[in-house]
Order: sequence, then structure tokens, then C-alpha cells
Amino acid sequence: MFEYFKKNKTLEKKQQIIIYSVLSALILMTAIVSAVASYRHFNQKEEVAGTIETNLIDLNQEIILDPNNVKEEDQKTLNILLAGYGGAGYQGGWLSDIIQIAHFDFEKKQITFISVPRDLYLLSKDGKGYKVNALLSAGMNQNGGLDGGLAFMQKNISQIVDLPIKYFIGTDFVGFKRTVGYELGSIEVNVSQTLDDPWYPKEGAQLDPCGYSPEEIASLTANYSGFELESKFTCRYDHLLYEKGKIKMEGYDALAYVRSRHSSSDYDRSRRQVEVLAGIREKLFKLESLKNIPKYYEAMAKHVTTNLDLESTKYLAPLLVNANDFEIKSINLTPENVLQSSKSSEGAFIVIPKAGMNNWTQMQSFIKSQI
Repeated sequence: MFEYFKKNKTLEKKQQIIIYSVLSALILMTAIVSAVASYRHFNQKEEVAGTIETNLIDLNQEIILDPNNVKEEDQKTLNILLAGYGGAGYQGGWLSDIIQIAHFDFEKKQITFISVPRDLYLLSKDGKGYKVNALLSAGMNQNGGLDGGLAFMQKNISQIVDLPIKYFIGTDFVGFKRTVGYELGSIEVNVSQTLDDPWYPKEGAQLDPCGYSPEEIASLTANYSGFELESKFTCRYDHLLYEKGKIKMEGYDALAYVRSRHSSSDYDRSRRQVEVLAGIREKLFKLESLKNIPKYYEAMAKHVTTNLDLESTKYLAPLLVNANDFEIKSINLTPENVLQSSKSSEGAFIVIPKAGMNNWTQMQSFIKSQI
């Protein structure tokens, strides 16, 4: 199992800022800007003991970026698991809504997002079956806490795709919306296909009676079920419409765009996730993001879980500094290439490899041929 580190709550404030500058950016695939800032701190001649005020950070310090300081095995490629989940207060809050592997190829100057469908099914050695999106919850139950859940995802997904995933980074929806809406002040997303979804659930409106009396609700419940029942409560839904082209999105828009389900498939959602990640990356490079690092920390610290540590940040910075020039690619695993639809022993909809249950060889070969 890959080793991971618990976050140290007693770190000096200066160290917290260093860590967070990388964590928040990597979650949104914008590690480049923040990693440079972190590397500046690492090259200071002396560490100052005690609490460090944020206004003492020297943002103009000379950057010494020497790739020779990076561990040899990470100078060519690096894989990071990105997981997005609702979190506390959301129904199914510990099921992963967003599962991406960010594959950095520093020699080819490419960042490839490998989208893992949430219904992908696997069997463990003890015979238990899991949808990939349930690995977070299963790991939390076995190991305790988000760190354990994400490490469990990291271990299993790494075996499925046959890539050494070195780091995991998880964020909840609140943190995602705040970063896009507040810290970045909106983003621009290149929408490749028009999205029209009249049934996007409103937050907090799941039990809104929509003007029906208790007797009327009882009658509807007796005569309808599933979405046929839910569609009677139109006040519980927003109508999403994102036309093809470049669109400005706030935090709510960006989250809704990547989560919308009714008018498209999970494979479309994976494509939209990459489009939003690219928009965030582009916006950060337009801003003087280094000056906002303390602000990022204050807003996002409660919504980040990762196994990145100070030393990792130090040696990644030289490779990430030029990643704004990297080509962005995406690999979407679908029935059009290596997957097929199926049903679990309980009758639930699942996705498995075309080669058969738990036979990942064809899928692994396909991924390696594309990266």
C-alpha cells in the first residue's frame, strides 16, 4: 500500500501556507502557480521559529528551480488521484462524484486526465464487490477518516489502471464552489456541447412540498414512484442551460455543470469535468495568484484532504513551474472503447471491462497507448 501522511495540525502558520498553496491548486489542477510559491519558501536560508505572520512572506524572493533536485522517478511522469465528493450534509456525501487521475508527462509536456466512471465495478480478494465511487466510503469504514478512505481509493484504482498513483487529493463541493466563486472570481469554460438539464436538484429543496397539501403528497406517493414521483415536485429543481462556446461560470455554475446527470451520461460528465479543470487552470495563470496564497488557505483548509507533504512540494516545484505550457489531453473510459454495461449480483447497474469482470489488461493497455 502506498504510504500517506496525516496532516499535522500543529504546523507553524508559515508551513501551513506552504502546504496549502500546493494542495488547493493541485486539487483544481493548477499546482504550477502554487508550487512555485512554495519553492520560494523552501529556498530561504533560515527558518524563523514560532508563528509567522502572513505579511512577512517574501513574494519577490529569487526562485531557484533545479530539476536535479527532483527525485529521479518523478522527473518523467507523476500520477495524482483527484476525488470530488459532496461531504457532510449531502445525501451520499462520501460517494465520489468526481474521479480523475492527473497524469503528468514532463518529457512530453502533457497533462492527461484519465476519467474513471463512477459505476466501474471491481471484486476484491475477499469476494466483495465495489463500485469505484463507493471506495471512499468503504475505506473510511475500514481505516477511519477521509485520509484512510482516499488512501483506499488510491491503492485500488492504481491497481486497476496499472499506474503508480503517488498522491491523492480530495475536496468537497463547498470548497470547490468557494474557490471558483470567491478566490478565482469566476472562470471561463469552453463548453464543447450544449447542456440542457431541466431537472438539476436544488440544494436544500429535497423535501419542499411545492405547494401540495399533506393529503395531496400522500396521494402522489401512493400512485407514483422514482423519478415519475419526483418530477411532480418541480420547485425542487433548477433548469440548467449552458450553450456551446465560452461561458463565464461562478462556483454554483461550475459545480452544476460537472454534476448534471439527467440529460447526459456519466461519460459526458467526465468530459465536462476536464473542461472545468482547464478553465480553472487558465484563470489562475491570468491572476497574480502568488499574492492570494494566504487567502486560498483560509477559504479551503477545511475542505482538503491529501498525502502531500512539505518535502513533496519542494521537489515537485521545479517540474511544475512550466506546466502552463503543457498540452491538456483526456482519456474517457467508455463502452465505445474498453468498457461494457452490466448488472451486479444484486441487480444494480454497473460498468465492467469488455474483457470480463476484473480483467483489466485491455483497459490498462488502452490507457498506456493514449498517454
